[in-house]
Amino acid sequence: MNILKKLKKNNKVNSKNLIDDKLEIDGLEERLNLKILLLGSGESGKSTILKQLKLIHKIELKNEEKEEYKNGLKRNALQCMNILTEQLKAHGLEFEMPESKSYSKMLKAIEEVSLNDDEDHFTKEVASAIDFLWTKEPSVKKIWDKRNDFWIMDAAYYYFDNVMRFIDEDFEITEEDYVMSRIMTTGIISTEINVPPLKFTVIDVGGQRNERRKWLHCFDNVSALLYIVNLNGYNSVLFEDNSVNRMQECFDLFKQTANNEIFKNTPIFLLFNKKDLFEEKIRTESINICEAFADYTGSGDLMDSLNFIEKKFKNALNNGDPNRVQVFHIAARFKRDIKTTWDDVVAKLKEINKKELEVILKELKSRNVETYSTAE
Repeated sequence: MNILKKLKKNNKVNSKNLIDDKLEIDGLEERLNLKILLLGSGESGKSTILKQLKLIHKIELKNEEKEEYKNGLKRNALQCMNILTEQLKAHGLEFEMPESKSYSKMLKAIEEVSLNDDEDHFTKEVASAIDFLWTKEPSVKKIWDKRNDFWIMDAAYYYFDNVMRFIDEDFEITEEDYVMSRIMTTGIISTEINVPPLKFTVIDVGGQRNERRKWLHCFDNVSALLYIVNLNGYNSVLFEDNSVNRMQECFDLFKQTANNEIFKNTPIFLLFNKKDLFEEKIRTESINICEAFADYTGSGDLMDSLNFIEKKFKNALNNGDPNRVQVFHIAARFKRDIKTTWDDVVAKLKEINKKELEVILKELKSRNVETYSTAE
């Protein structure tokens, strides 16, 4: 009887040791999971960057996600065309083609109906109406040239140029369609990305004003901030408020976020996005139209403008070392830009955390956890 009791006691001790060992290993592996926040004001390009990261790391779309983005492209085209036609009167413009007025009325009615049910009302007739207004109606092109005066999606031209393809029976969404599709981010989206020996949890939260109250729920245990700036927004307005400059909102939000006490030692990666659109726009309008850059008196060329904006953002830090801000100029629609930037971010975080990583990996190796064999 005494022998049986001793065996049972030993089994309990061994079982407890195994559990404790497993918990310690799990704790060590969890420290290899770095949390990255994607922050920025609405339409900065956060979701586009996340899409590109998924493509780079071969995270495949589910069939229902593909359908969601297909429908999103149609909604984008419809909404953007209705925005253009609604702006005509305010800018003293009228339709010049006889068919245009009836097409415009139909599109507005379709959008209203679509808001009230889940059916697909985007027919070939709808696509043809959008295509006609974009390619044949002169007043639409005139109002397009005034698009900085009102809110419209930066990629509206893409939806119009491809609208007839979206309605094809055999339409399959391409990588470019996926990246260009605009579905407003609501709530908190968490994506796991493995870059052995590390695992990154990338958190994307909505950038519109009514979504920002959710940001606080994500601020704990953050390894890095990726703050996205829409360069193209320096002379355009917010979705939420047509009286507020997009870049001014983005700049003010950066000051508020980066100077939060909780982030005083957190690395910041500042991604100036939509560089391609910005380069085209500054040829005709200086960045000093934005209040935050009103003191700019430079040459107005690309690099001079970018350097000024970069300096403004870095100088917005009230405390800490401005050198902890790493700057990248990108066009998120191009995968190569995100691939290069992401590789640099990963390399920098490995460098920052090198000593801790070496200790963790050495301990895991001593416990025969072979999957975490190197910090390089």
